[in-house]
Amino acid sequence: MRLERIANVADARKIAKRTIPGVLFDYIDGAADDEATMRANTVAFDEVVFRPRVGLDVREPDMTTTVLGAKLSMPLLLAPTGLAEVMHRDGAVGAARAAASRGTICVLSTVAGSPVEQVAPAAPGSVWFQLYAGGSRSEADKLLARAEAAGVSVLVVTMDTPTLGNRERDRRHGVTPPLRLDAHNAIHLGPQVLARPLWTYRMARHGVSTLRSAQDTPLLSAARSAVAGQWLKLSGRSVPDGPRTQGHGVLRMVSSPFTWADVEHLKARWSGKLVVKGVLRGDDARISVDLGADAVIISNHGGRQLDGAPATLSVLPEVADAVGDSAEVMLDGGVRRGTHVLKAVALGARAVFIGRPFLYGLATAGQLGVEHILDLFQSEITRDMILLGCQDLAELSPTWLRVPTR
Repeated sequence: MRLERIANVADARKIAKRTIPGVLFDYIDGAADDEATMRANTVAFDEVVFRPRVGLDVREPDMTTTVLGAKLSMPLLLAPTGLAEVMHRDGAVGAARAAASRGTICVLSTVAGSPVEQVAPAAPGSVWFQLYAGGSRSEADKLLARAEAAGVSVLVVTMDTPTLGNRERDRRHGVTPPLRLDAHNAIHLGPQVLARPLWTYRMARHGVSTLRSAQDTPLLSAARSAVAGQWLKLSGRSVPDGPRTQGHGVLRMVSSPFTWADVEHLKARWSGKLVVKGVLRGDDARISVDLGADAVIISNHGGRQLDGAPATLSVLPEVADAVGDSAEVMLDGGVRRGTHVLKAVALGARAVFIGRPFLYGLATAGQLGVEHILDLFQSEITRDMILLGCQDLAELSPTWLRVPTR
């Protein structure tokens, strides 16, 4: 069993790279420009060191927490990610079920490739919805109504995609956003598919619906077409005729240029909790809260947008100080170890998100792979808390760390 060979996220990454076509692996693994911000996200954790306590009887530490009123088994959630459907046949539904089975939350992306009506009921109470809307309020309102009808109670609004970052790994494959293939680059990528027969077989058997639902917005239609086109072209099957949007039009549709006025509009329309994602400054965090956000997520999109943006951990103290007790603060980016989770919590994060790590697990073994990644984090957090001398997650504060001064 492949899972037996996965002792950490790095192992999952290696196996995922050997499991799925290179174009898909680079979509997961890549970032913008020189990928400096992506690397900085993890390096920032390495630069912060613990100040452990000894002589304490810590045996079964309590790592449970609450996020927006929901009790979680650990301070770790699954981040919204695009095109989960083509990584493994279990797709976004498998990821959501994995999160629910381990007592945590999965955030479904608008462009995951699976509709919220399918994913949310598969893991009731464990799915949040992340919104892209291509700049159209009417489209956003339709997506909100669908998410609410599906039982979603938390909306995540991503603010850092006014346009797409320069993701050069995708471009080197001859694929332009949003990872849509045409006849030319399908031929170019053919050897990648031949080298991954198990993935091709699974996707050919599973399939991805290319039918446009009457409820689809233009963005959802483009996302569904992109997912369907991806696996059909790569597996050597023809793509049925359907709506197509290419070039700069697709770029505009996949980008989502929300403004603060849009956040105010969404807050008025949404009956549940609202989270603003993509904050990297204290003043922006404060604006989010003043407009009614219940939580903010510090995120640089995993380094996939503006290369040269700060590592998320480095701005956590500033954001936590700006928000205070008026909203919850969470963090996304660079989390690869249980120690990273604890460092973020000590600096003021209520919880953290993982994106690439769970996608590596999904690509390797579907829902079981995601569950395995979550189990690894839970095991690491338990061991690290014992070694740190921390009985309860609530005890953590900056006094447990030595943070480099800049």
